[in-house]
Amino acid sequence: MTTQPLRPRAAALIFNDQHQILLMLRRKNGKHYATLPGGGIEEGETPAEACAREVLEEVNLTVNVGQQVLEMDNLQSHEHYFLCEVTGGEMRLGDGPEGIRQSEGNHYEPQWVDVARLAEVNLVPEVLRGLVHDLAHKMS
Repeated sequence: MTTQPLRPRAAALIFNDQHQILLMLRRKNGKHYATLPGGGIEEGETPAEACAREVLEEVNLTVNVGQQVLEMDNLQSHEHYFLCEVTGGEMRLGDGPEGIRQSEGNHYEPQWVDVARLAEVNLVPEVLRGLVHDLAHKMS
């Protein structure tokens, strides 16, 4: 049995000045959860370049990609997480694949979530919950 190589992904941690983080709320196959904006790294892209592209595609925001704050293997992916700062755009579901694939059974909704209420959100992977709290407190 051969194992598949891990798929490279990049994601953004984006905070606003109201102590909120930008999450993508998801409904897929009857499950409700939240993720950070991000996605697959395309051939020839750096993880940081992929992060910026994915944020634009998913939530219509341009960002400065800052420090990588986490790198980990998760399920079938090797993931890079970056702290990002918004430089332009208006937050909404972007024009990328998420907007195109939007359906009742596969729903995407970008939303600012108060860090103090993060326990109410099924954020995956779970390790991100502690990272978000730590970064939010360092930034305040």
